[in-house]
Amino acid sequence: MRARRVSGFSLTELVVAMAVAMILMAIGLPYFLRAYRSYQLTSAATQMADIVRLTRYEAIRRNKTVNCVIQPDSVNPTMTNASMTDVNGNALTGMGARVILLGSGGNLVAPGSVTGASALPSQAALGATTPTAVPPSGGIVTFDARGAVNPGNVTVFYLNAPGSPDSGFRAVLLMPAGSIQIWSGDSAGNWLQLR
Repeated sequence: MRARRVSGFSLTELVVAMAVAMILMAIGLPYFLRAYRSYQLTSAATQMADIVRLTRYEAIRRNKTVNCVIQPDSVNPTMTNASMTDVNGNALTGMGARVILLGSGGNLVAPGSVTGASALPSQAALGATTPTAVPPSGGIVTFDARGAVNPGNVTVFYLNAPGSPDSGFRAVLLMPAGSIQIWSGDSAGNWLQLR
């Protein structure tokens, strides 16, 4: 009678396989986290663009002036609220009541802290136009009944992820006619249009 040989992995083979997997994970994890934080920052910029776009659409739908109010959150000042109001400052209700909350994934920053902020107008082909930046302390963007920005200047929202400086910056450009562009800037001040 022949003895049957049992096949499987030895303990040494399992330890070597686990060591290789751990090394690969240690190499890949920082790249994954950097990509994830960059995604979060782009998502925050998209959210900012969306609330501005929705405010514009609401002004057109109502055929009235509507404001997009950006302000620090009353409960947590490290976060930013964006909401819609009428010309008297009353919050819109019903379907027109939209609010977003920006936080650690990406939040408004002062233009002075943005590397290459002065290069954005030329790379965005704005000519001699200097965009008006909305500060982290908040501001109001007003749309008239046609959906145009009032007053008619270029407005920019600069965003950064406070816990991830290597994610760079995002800029949401709001043109006078109401069109929106999203730009990505690296730590060297180079800008690339995302949308």
